[in-house]
Amino acid sequence: MSESPIDAHLDRLFDRLAGTGAAGRRALAEAEDHLRSAAAQAVTEGADPVEAERIAVARFGDAADIATRLRRVHLSTADVLRRSVTGAWLLGAVGLLAVGVSGLLAEVAGRLFGAHLVAGDGPGVTYTAQRCAEYLRLVPGAPTCARAAELHHWGEVVEYRVAAGVLGLVALALYAAARRIGPLRDPAWRPPAGPLALVAIAVFGLAATVLTLPDLARAAAGDLGGSGADLTAGVVAAVVAAAAAVVGLRRLRYAG
Repeated sequence: MSESPIDAHLDRLFDRLAGTGAAGRRALAEAEDHLRSAAAQAVTEGADPVEAERIAVARFGDAADIATRLRRVHLSTADVLRRSVTGAWLLGAVGLLAVGVSGLLAEVAGRLFGAHLVAGDGPGVTYTAQRCAEYLRLVPGAPTCARAAELHHWGEVVEYRVAAGVLGLVALALYAAARRIGPLRDPAWRPPAGPLALVAIAVFGLAATVLTLPDLARAAAGDLGGSGADLTAGVVAAVVAAAAAVVGLRRLRYAG
């Protein structure tokens, strides 16, 4: 037996009202009463029971729109702050993870194309004798000062970024624990997926643009030294922005 159109609509409304507390409970009860009454009226007008429920649901309105309006009315400053905290936490953890992944890409790029691509100096960069001696001490066996410098800088790029990625993993694990079994498990702490996706698209999309376009222009002009550091970071930022766009589109489709 197929599910009642009214029951299916109430289920969708219930899902979207999670975290609204007493206001959501009252709204759900009022919605059910309204839908049942409208369906009964449609039956008296000659519609069969299932068609009557479909008519009642169509006249009542979209569950996502109703839930959104209710949330806007009843959303308190505390609710906004709670969701902002968890949203910033999640977005920060994802950002740190993205930095870590870009470090792994920088490692791969350096091994495939040479450290100069990732951390090489641009034309005209020189070092003092003291600085050269320090680089040669840090990278024993390097044939030149420039080679020692780029190998050392390449290592720093990878190490610092991977360290940030590890921190991001820890932050994400703590977030998952806090949301699943910790003090943030209440639905009121759930970050809004749609707005969070929009913020991620803006932040990571801007980062991808700022990081890649100047170095792509330099590469087109034949200056590849050090371009790989920003390009690897920009590629990861673009991937995160694209993933956020997919999440946002799915959210819109789900809401519809």
